[in-house]
Amino acid sequence: MNRTSKAGIAVAAVATLLLSACSSSGGGGNEEYVNENGDLVIDGQLIADAALLEEAQSEGSLTFYTGGSEVSEQQAADAFTEATGIDVEIVRLAPNKLNERILSEQAAGQLAADVIRISGEDLISGISEAGTFTPVELTDDVAGSLFDTAKFEDGMYYSSFDRVYSFGYNNQIIDEADAPQNWADLTDPEWSGKIGIVQVGAGGSTAALTRFQFAELGDEWMEDLAANKPRIYDSSAALTDGLARGEISIGAVPIATAYSAELDGAPITIAMPEEGAAAYPFYLGQTESASHPAAAQVFVNWLLSNNGQALAASLGDYPVSEGAPTPTIGDVELPAADSDFVFRASLEESLDNLESDAAKWADIFGYTG
Repeated sequence: MNRTSKAGIAVAAVATLLLSACSSSGGGGNEEYVNENGDLVIDGQLIADAALLEEAQSEGSLTFYTGGSEVSEQQAADAFTEATGIDVEIVRLAPNKLNERILSEQAAGQLAADVIRISGEDLISGISEAGTFTPVELTDDVAGSLFDTAKFEDGMYYSSFDRVYSFGYNNQIIDEADAPQNWADLTDPEWSGKIGIVQVGAGGSTAALTRFQFAELGDEWMEDLAANKPRIYDSSAALTDGLARGEISIGAVPIATAYSAELDGAPITIAMPEEGAAAYPFYLGQTESASHPAAAQVFVNWLLSNNGQALAASLGDYPVSEGAPTPTIGDVELPAADSDFVFRASLEESLDNLESDAAKWADIFGYTG
């Protein structure tokens, strides 16, 4: 498999997807996707009936709290707006910081979010237990295409895609011939002081990565990585910026986050290590206090539809819809979702190991926060 992708080809591929799926006819959305009854239908799926669509468009906008990458979420928001005419205001924070904001606002009765997307089994469980979500009403078309495993708490929230955590390197600093290809390569003393990692408490992504590393690579591998004195960042976004600027040469980073940076011109090449990579869900829910409930319902339906899932796949995320394609990054197709490359821990396994993994990780890296 070719482990590199050309930024120009990648940009063109994403642009083609957005233009073909969402070419706009003006501020009211794309009339091509409104049938004779006034229903919103995209790729053969009913996203919203006429009454819901009219109400959502009269609301005009929604507020979206997300822990996803800024670039990929902006692309999703832009595609939705072009298709529907409904604006999306994005509030983007690292998952642990976003969780603090959500719970604080929820406790004060001032939660501003209409829709929330966040990773981390402990975070989503706490947010749900706080009474934040209301069951979103999915159309039969959208609900029928989702994997059974995507639905949680009787539809209180859903998995919206699986993001995969691998690593990448700065291709302006490291030649392809000399670049690390597998996790085992990162323990080579050659890379001492040149690697970046994200602290384990940053959110669901780092918790999933740590679970994969302990389960599949082992304690000794983790200790050898620590011996290479990696630079520890507070978030994958900060690490990706550091990798792009050359502060570090190699960094553990979610594939979609690195690819989004590559589309923005960052000199990052993404590795597909033989030992595999850690997959983790980004959960999605509509808030009980939503001030734009109709727009929120349409947005959630679109994100979970084949069209929304195809966009996620084009950015390197694994869809949760049967009708969506295998993820790609530019001209590179990622391994199948059921391949040995993709390591998934169940929600229960993740929660059972969360505290012990974090404590062991902190001890190995001498991290005190």
